Amino acid sequence: MFCTIHLSKSDPTPLYIQLASELAHLIKIGEIPERTKLPTIRTLSRKLKINRDTVVNAYKVLENQGLVVAHVGSGTYVSPLTSQKDYEPETNLQTISCSTLSFNKDYFPTSLITQLTEQIIALEGWGAFSDPLYRERNLLRQSICQFFKSVGIMTTPAQIRFPKDFCTFLLDLLKVHPSSTICVEAYHDLTYSSFLRSLGFKIIEIPLTDDGLDLTYLEKQLQTEHIGFIWVSSYVQNPTGISYSPECKNRLIELAHLHHFYIIEDGTLSDFTYSHECLKPLYTLDSHGQVIYLHHFSKLYLPPLQYTFIALPNSLHKKINDPVACTFNERLLHFYLESDALGSIRQEIIEKSYLAYLKVYEALSAASHLLEIYSHKGSLFFWIKPTKISSEAFYDCFLRHHIIISPGEVFTLKSKCTYFRLSLAHLDDHTLPLMIDCLKELSTLEMN
Repeated sequence: MFCTIHLSKSDPTPLYIQLASELAHLIKIGEIPERTKLPTIRTLSRKLKINRDTVVNAYKVLENQGLVVAHVGSGTYVSPLTSQKDYEPETNLQTISCSTLSFNKDYFPTSLITQLTEQIIALEGWGAFSDPLYRERNLLRQSICQFFKSVGIMTTPAQIRFPKDFCTFLLDLLKVHPSSTICVEAYHDLTYSSFLRSLGFKIIEIPLTDDGLDLTYLEKQLQTEHIGFIWVSSYVQNPTGISYSPECKNRLIELAHLHHFYIIEDGTLSDFTYSHECLKPLYTLDSHGQVIYLHHFSKLYLPPLQYTFIALPNSLHKKINDPVACTFNERLLHFYLESDALGSIRQEIIEKSYLAYLKVYEALSAASHLLEIYSHKGSLFFWIKPTKISSEAFYDCFLRHHIIISPGEVFTLKSKCTYFRLSLAHLDDHTLPLMIDCLKELSTLEMN
């Protein structure tokens, strides 16, 4: 029955809302009978080829509507008699998504596409659709270099790559330095590690400390494992918000040189460090050519496209394939990088995110007697652990306010996690006060 579920990534409706609507429809028509146990989060995410976070949030929406019941340690079941209720699946549920790091599409109106397209055609005419001398590719590389400079990365056009399909680039990278073992942070975005595991790579989760990776644990792994890559976020780590200390960074680079592995440094969230400390990327500290820096640019500042910006070390840039030509999409990207529009959008997003961070942190602090709160140096999210209330009571408080947050299980290969991530990316002038109201109620809860 679940093979009939259809989800569209081109649909502006969030995937978890689409999935909740599809499941609700199957429940209503009796295709999924009452008291039926729904597939586990891992099973359904694998079957539908979607992130586990999407399934978790869809199940929570259904639970909030009384269509399913979750039993800790047992699973999620269709509620009794729900198939006989008059129910029309909603595609525009009034929920606040605090489970994603992508920004509201209002920042990226279709008028922006029209404006850039008109500029390109007016300047280049039909030439906009071809690049026989690779001139546009070189100009785009230079523009990406300037963007990297704004986040503290100094690199050259020859070291730049800008794949639309990051998974393909990742496979090309692994072919250059073959190893079946890759280390990741103990809590991380599972998108790419799950992809690599499906291809047979061994993934080892390295615990995190307040200073960054637990290097003592890593060194023990290096004694027995042939590790090819270590994937880290050296500042504003997703989802913990940890920023690596200078000592941790320098020692990690030393280990990479000593044991001949590469560090993949994800700096996508570098704009959202609100600390006055000078946080230097590993890439700028590396003198051995062991660090690969990446920024998932489109995830933040150009959602309709899928570009990732990559700065390779000198030891690798001649070994990794480069696109042979630029299409109209790459021209659009180039004009966008050079436009005033990107600067304005970027500044507005950073300023509004900072304001949301300050207000949410203040409200969370009022509940500090019930919670452990992380991400003190600022970021797009908070990593929260209920201590004096149950995880169920914590989650239910948000659900009563129709706010969806991410349980910690979606960031680790382990089955149990008592943390939650609360994202700020979708909060605006309307939803931020609703979030504050929720947190005020949260501060009044007590352990049952």
